[in-house]
Amino acid sequence: MTKTIYSYANGEYLLTDKVSINVSQDMLGTFRGYRIFTACRTLNNGNVFHLDNHIERLFYSAKIINMQLPHNPTALKEIILRLVKKNVAAGDILLQIMYSGGAPTPGTLAPKGPAHLYILSFPLTIPSDKWYQNGITLASFVYQRQWPEVKLLNYVGGVVASQTVVKNYKADDALFVSPLDNQTILEGTTFSIFCVNQDGHLLTPPLDGRILDGITRKILIDLAQSNNLQLSETTITLNMLAEMKELFFVSSTKNIVPIVRVDRQLIGDGKPGQLTNHMGKLLNSYQKSYADN
Repeated sequence: MTKTIYSYANGEYLLTDKVSINVSQDMLGTFRGYRIFTACRTLNNGNVFHLDNHIERLFYSAKIINMQLPHNPTALKEIILRLVKKNVAAGDILLQIMYSGGAPTPGTLAPKGPAHLYILSFPLTIPSDKWYQNGITLASFVYQRQWPEVKLLNYVGGVVASQTVVKNYKADDALFVSPLDNQTILEGTTFSIFCVNQDGHLLTPPLDGRILDGITRKILIDLAQSNNLQLSETTITLNMLAEMKELFFVSSTKNIVPIVRVDRQLIGDGKPGQLTNHMGKLLNSYQKSYADN
């Protein structure tokens, strides 16, 4: 039986498959790419996982690219929670929250008014158990996202990588590497990267203006520190992977996924590592306690 799921489109709640965008009224978003978004999930009692952080990042992104929003954070949160309540019978859902640029002032690229809000709801789908049990493989791709600290809708790099290096290496996803040196690891197509060195310390790329400040990335850093695990935000290169014991990625919708190979480089013994599994359990436990609140 198909689940009935509602979304939100520029002031109206309606079924997800009925959502459409009036292109003529959204030329800045549709033709010029002037859009920001965030993706978040609900937990088993309808709580949106770290909703306030997702909203905060949206408003930060808007400020960076000078986008005028039609809501304040409180009003946006009310819209989202109302939508979640409409979908309570659908189980866990994925929310794709987007502000799109709207129409320009004639003859210019300046917005005529505030951005338009769209929130697309979908059933939450998680990767196969094999991803967590056996790990996945990544292919490196030389690319840095435009305005990396902003969650823009420009995912051209990820789309191209999926059709090129991912296919060439028969990988599951792509890993972005800095075009400045073709070596420095930045982030994945939709996720943040962590690794474990020979001393058993966690490492993750720093917030130096070249990667997104991932919400689940920050949660994981806090979990590591609160559990007395050594963690450093530092530069990681492709050449360093040969010496790493473990590698994994983290995202809001997939949690922690082990990575066992990058290109042709095997990570550790080619199996999900002990600390990766431990961090996965810590995050799962944290989410359970979050949902129970």
